[in-house]
Amino acid sequence: MKKFDAVFEESTDGYQPANPGKYPAHVSGFDVHTHNNSKVFNIEFTLANECKNMQIHKHERKAHTYHPVNKSDGSPEMVSAGFMTGKKYRSAGVWLTSKLPETDRWKNRKYMEFFTNIGIEFPKDDKGVMQLGEVEEEDVIGMPVLADIKPYEYKNKDGEMKYSLRVLSLFPWNDGERVKPKETEVPF
Repeated sequence: MKKFDAVFEESTDGYQPANPGKYPAHVSGFDVHTHNNSKVFNIEFTLANECKNMQIHKHERKAHTYHPVNKSDGSPEMVSAGFMTGKKYRSAGVWLTSKLPETDRWKNRKYMEFFTNIGIEFPKDDKGVMQLGEVEEEDVIGMPVLADIKPYEYKNKDGEMKYSLRVLSLFPWNDGERVKPKETEVPF
């Protein structure tokens, strides 16, 4: 073998899996499907450039689980979250069901919280009852959020267990700014 001026050290140069955690992000995709009397919303988030300014606890992935990495003295090994910038994550489905009986209205809580944390304001009547509306793509694309990304386990249509990181909850990103969607270029 010829000598070559290059090195590789696993502890510093190895693969860094995506880390579960809370990251600044923007809504970058929107999909909605009808299922029986409900709408199911799947929202895509792109992690923001602000991730480059974050230090996070390094994780390693083994057999679909994420384990924090510590230094030899037991303290957390911290890394820049810059490698997370630009990564895209989808939400788990968020359901909105119309005409629920009063005893089942709690089923729309996740929808209300999810979109309220994106910045949607649903109107309330004079008694304080919130009137949920069907959110549309133009209402949310580019909106800033803090996306809580966690491991998610589900069965696909063939009954196989699958694992991924998903946005399972959102928090307001109070000082984040809405970004304009990038226009796609026509290839001619």
